[in-house]
Amino acid sequence: MIAGATNDNLVKTAFVIAITALSWDLFGLNPVVLANIAALCFILPFIFFAGLAAFKANKQPPKKWLFILKLMELALASIACFAIVNKIGWVLLICVAGFGIQSAFIGPLKYALIPRLSDRDEILDRNAWMETATFISILAGTLLAANWIVSSPHLLILLIIILAVIGCLGILLLPTLKGRSESVQQSLIELINRQRKDQRSMSAIWCLSGFWAVGSVWLTHLPILATDIWHLAPQSVGKLLGYFVLGITFGVIGGVLLKQQGLVRRILLGAFAMVIGSLLIQISNYTIASTGLVLTSAGGGFLALPLYTLLQDDLTAVADRIAVNNIANAYMIIIAAIASMLTVGLLGLPLVIWLLTLSVGQLLLCLYHRSNLSFS
Repeated sequence: MIAGATNDNLVKTAFVIAITALSWDLFGLNPVVLANIAALCFILPFIFFAGLAAFKANKQPPKKWLFILKLMELALASIACFAIVNKIGWVLLICVAGFGIQSAFIGPLKYALIPRLSDRDEILDRNAWMETATFISILAGTLLAANWIVSSPHLLILLIIILAVIGCLGILLLPTLKGRSESVQQSLIELINRQRKDQRSMSAIWCLSGFWAVGSVWLTHLPILATDIWHLAPQSVGKLLGYFVLGITFGVIGGVLLKQQGLVRRILLGAFAMVIGSLLIQISNYTIASTGLVLTSAGGGFLALPLYTLLQDDLTAVADRIAVNNIANAYMIIIAAIASMLTVGLLGLPLVIWLLTLSVGQLLLCLYHRSNLSFS
């Protein structure tokens, strides 16, 4: 999973840097437009393939199905490397979409596997490893691709292939588990309608999606925070991304240490930490503001950990829940991006105020759903 998540971000970042810094031409379109098209190409499969992804995660033997998906990743990695060598932008864009499709199928499967391979009291700890590894993969993939696509494309190509091969070989270490023969494929509407009847898991899904929406806005606007607001060099964006991932890691560690505390208390504490962190970035001092960045992401990691664990308490429903969660994540990320363009881009609201508004919104969202968020 670490290898796959890193490869996702290597290819996505390579495409964005190629069309901006390296000026690859793609149908004469503006690089900003192309970057947003790439983002949509990666996100939309999580919506379109949610029903099929949940069905496959339930029906297929996990080891066999995951190996097929990893072979798909190896094929996409090879095509992406060909596109990088020959500077073919449209092929690399297709690979971004392909990685989006592959990730949409892997998501429900990986979260359904964790409770099957763990004792109940181990699930939260293993989710912590998964969450931390995911964000470290995002950091590593983004930083390495941004640097190597310009200076050492041959190293980037080599890393993409090595990670894809590691992913395939790693599947061989998994135990053989059976699929659920009684699983029935549902349409997207049927999947959503069935999940809506489970108010507890839907509340967890909306709180998680709020976190991903806030996080996506932060990550998208880190370059603006660095250069326009904190007046740092463009190279400092990587450091800020590192702070963000460090905060997530702190939050996850805190979530493991405080796992005996009540679920609602932990979720509200995490959301409150996000608000405090967003308040700190209102201060123009860089040291204080960067502390606010770490605290905001730590709060997000702290609240997300028990929410994912809640979604895994029923083995027969995990894949369906994660599929619907992916739909809600994509929906909220798109809504947050559009709202950011309107409020910050058109209406001129200061970015730091908008980030604070989103964190307050996350706290209110968690407060609204608190009555449903219980393991009992």
